[in-house]
Amino acid sequence: MQYRSPVCGAVMAALVLWLPALRAAPPMVTIAEGKSALVTGGAAYLPGAGVRLNPCDVVHTGPQAFVQVEFEDGGKIELGHDTRFVFELPQGEESVVGPHFLISGWAKVTVPKRDKARPYRVDTPHFGLLTEGGVAVLRVADNDGEFFVEQGSAFALVAAGASVSRVAVAAGRTFSRKGAERGTVTERANAAFVQGMPRAFRDSLPSLLPQLKARDVPARRANDYNPNDAETWLKSVPGLRACLGDVTVRTAQEALESRGFPVGPIDGIVGRRTQAALRAYQQQRGLTPSGALDPDTLRSLDIADRR
Repeated sequence: MQYRSPVCGAVMAALVLWLPALRAAPPMVTIAEGKSALVTGGAAYLPGAGVRLNPCDVVHTGPQAFVQVEFEDGGKIELGHDTRFVFELPQGEESVVGPHFLISGWAKVTVPKRDKARPYRVDTPHFGLLTEGGVAVLRVADNDGEFFVEQGSAFALVAAGASVSRVAVAAGRTFSRKGAERGTVTERANAAFVQGMPRAFRDSLPSLLPQLKARDVPARRANDYNPNDAETWLKSVPGLRACLGDVTVRTAQEALESRGFPVGPIDGIVGRRTQAALRAYQQQRGLTPSGALDPDTLRSLDIADRR
């Protein structure tokens, strides 16, 4: 990594701006059973064990499939059958892991108790889930959704006009919401939820990340999967549209890389690493370090705004 500023203070400021992006390695697929697809950068791949995930990657599991993804801090997200899940939205807060987005299907979130660690957040079309430690199982359908807290505790995040309300959900309780209802907390999980829950969710699977993390496994193309399906889902949910690639952003990422400011994958998405690269570049050039592709930054990068 090279910074061309002759002023030591500017160098240190740029390095500080990079720290969030260098915080942890990307999550890794550690189990992939059955037929699934990983859509990234407009192409479809197979989410095999050892494959790292980038922000906005979409995992779509088949009818008999199961995928486990592990994080460096010991957390896990397991995906059941017929599930559509988006990892790490680019507009996420630095104070949480994620947010991720469960479009539909089943997900199990396991978060170990860690000192001064960030909580995990998973959003859905009906509510959000926030937990600092514990185990929760989520189910999402077109018109309703619910989650059951197996261990620990969680908050349900429910939009209320321009604000978001938090509903505490303790272990052994279920939060459910249908349509525009406020949502309810009930004791235990209902029979239909338990019956429909993926069988793999009933056991605590061991961590495989220590054995796999040193491997560099490239994802293989999924030639029989249409990646345009994922683009349709991203367009249908306002909160996911930030994951649609942009030609100008892609060009800016290439320009930043060529100037010594790594952005991660060249995907046309202004994610956290691209934002950090932009702030470092703007700091060096005397621009407002906003982390955004504003007109002054585009001109400095010699890019005509094609959006």
